[in-house]
Amino acid sequence: MLKTIDIVLIALMVSAAAWTFGIKYDAENIEEQVAKVSRKIDLERETIALLDADWSLLNQPARLERLSDAFKGDLALEPVRPDQIVAQDELPAQPVLMVPNESTTLGGFADASGTVVR
Repeated sequence: MLKTIDIVLIALMVSAAAWTFGIKYDAENIEEQVAKVSRKIDLERETIALLDADWSLLNQPARLERLSDAFKGDLALEPVRPDQIVAQDELPAQPVLMVPNESTTLGGFADASGTVVR
């Protein structure tokens, strides 16, 4: 009888050790995943900081003025006049064709932009 109890207790100890090892292994895997995600977050933060620095350099007024002067002829850039700035409700509404004209659609339908959709 004593040998049976000993064998059961040894089996119980081995299974408890195996269960503990499994939990430890799972915890290490989760810890690795957390570390990977943390490294990715740090990399993304560094990338965002670098892009913010690039953006601030690209939007320097002196640089933009040089570029606008250099490409003024090609782009036909002119200063904005005060009468060009309007509120959204002041913009004219573009008419939408509810029934397409069959002579212009060639069997298709016109969408809001006036292009033919087939």
